[in-house]
Amino acid sequence: MFFADVTFLMRNGLRLKPSERMPAARYTVTILESDRDKNNSARNLVVANLYVSYGTAQMAGRGCMVDPEILPFKGPGFLVSGIEFETQKIDGELRLIEHRQVWHVVPVESQAYE
Repeated sequence: MFFADVTFLMRNGLRLKPSERMPAARYTVTILESDRDKNNSARNLVVANLYVSYGTAQMAGRGCMVDPEILPFKGPGFLVSGIEFETQKIDGELRLIEHRQVWHVVPVESQAYE
């Protein structure tokens, strides 16, 4: 677990232009292995999660990707790419949509903004 300023570089599998990106936000980042007995994939998964903490023990999830990979990047921080899951209602039925996501992650010392 670590704190980082994260920028989402894709939306619904499409690369965002710099003018379309939201500013970086500060998150708690976790990268953990999910046991096949506790997920629906029937295999062990590595999962990267982003959380916003409100100063309590409860944290709200803001992003999740499976099979994350670190990509080469010139500049501060690093890029993480993986598969993001999203549920959408299509023809009146909830469907699971999978698409590529890329985060620009810049680790920081603390959760608080300076």
